[in-house]
Amino acid sequence: MLKSKSIAIYLAIVTSLRKFFNISDVSRWSEINNLSPEWDERTIIIASLVPENSNVLEFGAGRLVLRNHIPPNCRYTPSDICDRGEGTIIFDLNTRPLPNFIGYDVFVFSGVLEYVHDIPDLIEHLSEHCRFVIASYVCATGKSLFNISRRRRSAWVNDFNSNEFKDIFHSCGFICSKEIIYNNSQLIYRFEKI
Repeated sequence: MLKSKSIAIYLAIVTSLRKFFNISDVSRWSEINNLSPEWDERTIIIASLVPENSNVLEFGAGRLVLRNHIPPNCRYTPSDICDRGEGTIIFDLNTRPLPNFIGYDVFVFSGVLEYVHDIPDLIEHLSEHCRFVIASYVCATGKSLFNISRRRRSAWVNDFNSNEFKDIFHSCGFICSKEIIYNNSQLIYRFEKI
């Protein structure tokens, strides 16, 4: 019990430092064992929201599950913080300047945005380049020290509730056209450019 509590405190401190310095946990995401097959169900739900004939860019592509579940007439490009195989666009969502992503209709984030330091800046940048953003997000349930600490132990660096999260997209010209509750604690959103 004491050991697990110490680990939780350590994780919260390390995440807080990453948040302070705006850096990503590259070593964690470089390890394939840290990409859980338990996330596949969520990715399959997200794939069902991708419109036909889309050119899709997946951020945080991980094990490339999305590629096999989007409509067959879509084109797919993976991107991640480390190489996931042929065709992967490698970059860090927490590094600036961000590259331009021209030629894509749909941007997908499955279990990624919790690790992004400046979501408003990212979405504003991407809003110029796509028609749809499909994203999962575990919304903050409050701003208490307990809730924030719990999010830091999960290595999450931001704390938006559902309304705040949707407002980020609304301010960048998107409307939320679909909202799905997943696994009791996550929401899957489909945002469309107005």
